[in-house]
Amino acid sequence: MSPSPILWIDLQPTLHCFNQRLAKRLSKNRLVKRWSFQHDLDEACSIETIHSMMLETINEGKERYHLVGHGISGGIAHLFSCKYPKLVRSATLLSADTAITNQWTSHYLEMRSQLPCSRERILFHLSSQLFGSDLSRKFPIFASLLAKCLDEEYILGSIASQIKRGRFKASDIPTLVINGNDDFVIDRTTHTRWSEQLKPGDHYRAIDNARHFFHHQEANQTATIIESFLDMVPEEEMINSLTIKSDCSPTKITNND
Repeated sequence: MSPSPILWIDLQPTLHCFNQRLAKRLSKNRLVKRWSFQHDLDEACSIETIHSMMLETINEGKERYHLVGHGISGGIAHLFSCKYPKLVRSATLLSADTAITNQWTSHYLEMRSQLPCSRERILFHLSSQLFGSDLSRKFPIFASLLAKCLDEEYILGSIASQIKRGRFKASDIPTLVINGNDDFVIDRTTHTRWSEQLKPGDHYRAIDNARHFFHHQEANQTATIIESFLDMVPEEEMINSLTIKSDCSPTKITNND
């Protein structure tokens, strides 16, 4: 019996380059599919619209996936699993707060609206915060990617109007949250907030000395955590077997003496 596949939710394709190491590592043991969404700049888009597209894809495949997503993609995946728990086997959220609006993009929008700096300087500074000084030579490249994402892909809100939403509610499916301990977007107090949401069987892990895109720099460690979690999620056949056994009447033991 092959394990259930992973469906990687990707709402910001420009930044998918930071997902590829982890996706490749996970694909050694499971089938990994990518669900990518390209925002049409001429049309309004809502979370409900994205969910309807995801629903169509998942129904066509007739499989229950393990959803994986980073940042806003993980948040959308979590909301989908809350809405359609029977269609999802588990959800793994990378760099995720309990508040969906807490994203790197929301920090950029706040900086842009309050600081008297050029967009380029803010994005360069943001790159240093998201990736750390060890990758300083790549900051111009990172800043360019972040700018493209802001201009062409799905984000919540804008400089003029930032969306206010409540916190996530608990999901009925197994959930794994992995964050970096040195992430300035998702700070360490997030663990306390998640502890109020996660149920028995869910897991929260923090990776030391890791920032917002930790899964790019720590792909092997992140993959090991995810694989250990997925291995604990029962497959459909196992669930059905346990259900059948629990429905059987107990055997009466008699003494033949």
